Amino acid sequence: MRELVPANEVVYGKEDIAELENASIKVQYVYDKALAMLRRYLPQLVCNDPDSHNSTRSQMITDQGVFQKWIQGPKGWKCIGYEYQTDVEHNVEQVYLPDSQLQSMILQIMIWSQFEKIILLHPFLGQEAFYNKEELETISSYFVPTYTSVTPLIELGKPYKKHKTTLPIYQEFIPAPSLMIQSEGIPLKGTWMTGVYVKQANFQRIGPYIKNSNGYRTFMEALIN
Repeated sequence: MRELVPANEVVYGKEDIAELENASIKVQYVYDKALAMLRRYLPQLVCNDPDSHNSTRSQMITDQGVFQKWIQGPKGWKCIGYEYQTDVEHNVEQVYLPDSQLQSMILQIMIWSQFEKIILLHPFLGQEAFYNKEELETISSYFVPTYTSVTPLIELGKPYKKHKTTLPIYQEFIPAPSLMIQSEGIPLKGTWMTGVYVKQANFQRIGPYIKNSNGYRTFMEALIN
């Protein structure tokens, strides 16, 4: 784990922003393609309304687009999921929406399962695979192995985390940098995550945040060097 560093903002290189801008669009295309198939064949698993108890808020969330969650790990940038998210102000704590997290994890499982099967069986298949070459490269580069059983991760010797969802979901653990910031004079410690806002297949901006052990988020300013 990296040393805790006091900060009110975090610095990104221009190459990081360029990669996130390009990668987030490619990743979202894969998500959307998988989601379209899921809606067609297993609609009961898809949560179309992130907050069914409040239709006004749900429409507002949907209008804001998608909030992807990225970590700059030892092997580069990785997207660990997404959710529908409203705009937020800096230094404001937010709680993720559990329904959209579950939908995201179901998609992660399906996408990674398809990826593994295509890589294994594609040479023997007489038809075009569901994902093309560029999409497979996107999955290989930016997605994280995710399963409903911990066995594959143990067999591969990979560290993992179990998500707090209604279904048993295990994902390769990608270590995020530790960070400490000052918010209204109060020190806050947590892990440094990078949110990427994507709307209608267009990159909007990044939203770095620190997430504490309870899952609360405090957003920070992003400086580009």
